[in-house]
Amino acid sequence: MRYFTHDFVGEIALHGVGKARVITYKVLFMPPRFESELPFRTYLRLRVEGEIADVPVRGAWMPVGDGRRYFIVSPDVKANTGLDVGDEVEMRFRIDDQDYVDVPAALQAALNQDELALAQWARLTAGKKRMFTNHVMSAKTTPTEQRRVDEAMVAIKDGITLRDLQKRKQ
Repeated sequence: MRYFTHDFVGEIALHGVGKARVITYKVLFMPPRFESELPFRTYLRLRVEGEIADVPVRGAWMPVGDGRRYFIVSPDVKANTGLDVGDEVEMRFRIDDQDYVDVPAALQAALNQDELALAQWARLTAGKKRMFTNHVMSAKTTPTEQRRVDEAMVAIKDGITLRDLQKRKQ
């Protein structure tokens, strides 16, 4: 049995997300044939793990309003392959654990040192956990990462979102 159960060749495209402020991503659009093969009725955003041009990736097939689905091509793919928008690339993938969350070491260390926060963390959905981890992982410097860990810890302990925390500070 193959480790990756699905594969296809597609073109890397640009896709804009958002209304008031559009953010553009490099993406692969899912071939229509997978729509009936994969459990999108159960999981609107189906998490998968795989490879794009032999570079390991983990993420989700995200829905577009027109019925298509896309997967964000990480900067690692370009850095490791030189491939960019307009290039054809092979993607292999399999359905991932839908509750998987990659917790940054700094956030995990902070959680491990605070029993209240760790208990609150355990009660969060995987999606809410990913919101906090993405906030921390997107930091480019160590001081920013630490500030974001501190923000996440306050929000987790208070049972609020990061957006609510920002509103509270204003």
